[in-house]
Amino acid sequence: MENLMIATTAVIPFIVYILLGMAAKHSGAVKESFLKELNGVVFKIFFPFIMFNNLYAVDFGRLSNGFYVGFAFVATLIVILTVFFAVPLFVKENSRRGVVMQAIFRSNSVLFAIPLTESVFGTEGAVMASILVAFIVPLYNISSVAILEYFRGGKVSFGVLLKNILKNPLIIGAIAGITFNLLPITMPSALVKPIAELNSMATPLSLFVLGGTLHASNMKKNALPLAVGTSLKLLIIPSIMVTVMSLLGLSGAELFVVFCMFATPVAAASYPMAQSMGGDADLAGEYVVVSTLLSIVTIFGWILLLKNTGLM
Repeated sequence: MENLMIATTAVIPFIVYILLGMAAKHSGAVKESFLKELNGVVFKIFFPFIMFNNLYAVDFGRLSNGFYVGFAFVATLIVILTVFFAVPLFVKENSRRGVVMQAIFRSNSVLFAIPLTESVFGTEGAVMASILVAFIVPLYNISSVAILEYFRGGKVSFGVLLKNILKNPLIIGAIAGITFNLLPITMPSALVKPIAELNSMATPLSLFVLGGTLHASNMKKNALPLAVGTSLKLLIIPSIMVTVMSLLGLSGAELFVVFCMFATPVAAASYPMAQSMGGDADLAGEYVVVSTLLSIVTIFGWILLLKNTGLM
């Protein structure tokens, strides 16, 4: 019963925020055009404060065991390389290949992994998740740009990749947070408070926007790739990772943080990236919608399973 309560407590806030966004849109309180603009504001303005706030406050000296970070990075790279060679065997259209690959390896880590870990393990869990995100997000961005450009038929230059990485709001927030953390000065409380409040606004506002912009149209023709991609994303790959981590002795917050990097839904940023780089934007958007809705159930089940098996 206790494990059921932990899982319920972790997932219900996400449902509330998403349902509120859906209700606001259907009642006419907000227009979708406004929500799409607000989504850009959230991504560019609010998301960096999540990274900054958590990394500014972290005591890196306490995280002497960074094995979980190394494991997650290597495991993500292996998944990316595997899908790069495997997906073209089954998906014949270049415009869809990169989209399917992104759907399998690219998670909405900031929106789900950090708040989920904080919900289950508190502030220390959120800090661990933020550190991991700071390493994994650049890998996501490098791989996504390279893959989409490759299947568009273009050449991927190091300069373009570096520019896209440094322009990413999450990376900007992470760099700023680490920089201020390492400086021999303390930020005044007059700045710490608004930064913390902006950080706390990011997740509810993002999920509200997501609820108001979800669509379920035109999915029949993509039923097979959607089913395969989301199954790999939310069930098969997470089960493999959990098994490997348990064999390696990882458990508790470390296991859960890495698990969240693989079991959370497809990153919302994969849709505009596919749209701007010649990918199948409709399929990319459908992956975001379907994986987000299904993850409410799968994450609940995973938390319950991990608690009952003593892995967290």
